[in-house]
Amino acid sequence: MKIAVGVLMGVFVLVGGFLLMSEPAQQNDVASAQTEQATEFSRIEQEVNSGEAVMLDVRTPEEFAAGHAAAAELFSLQQLQAGQLPDIDPNTKLYVYCRSGNRSAEATAILETAGYTNIVDLGGLSDIQSLGATLVQ
Repeated sequence: MKIAVGVLMGVFVLVGGFLLMSEPAQQNDVASAQTEQATEFSRIEQEVNSGEAVMLDVRTPEEFAAGHAAAAELFSLQQLQAGQLPDIDPNTKLYVYCRSGNRSAEATAILETAGYTNIVDLGGLSDIQSLGATLVQ
């Protein structure tokens, strides 16, 4: 009986030690994912800043003024719905975002119908922030 209790105690100690040792790896995974996300948005910003791409914020002017991605240009969904199109080559890569992802999806559909061929819908503010974006006013 004492041997069985000793074996069980040993197993619990080993399992507990293994779990404690594996926790830092999980923290490293989170830090690695955050670094990859920041790198992802940095790459997007580099494309925009170099002229390879354009980032459109399709929210209202008031929303844009409250906070937007530094590389973004305001071109509201209302402008697109009114038939206005950005003065951009239709083959240029366009990154589009809004507050929640609904307007960016509608803007993407309008732009595609108008002949723009390289559109990336980034979704909403929380989506671009999860990619590593910092908002500016």
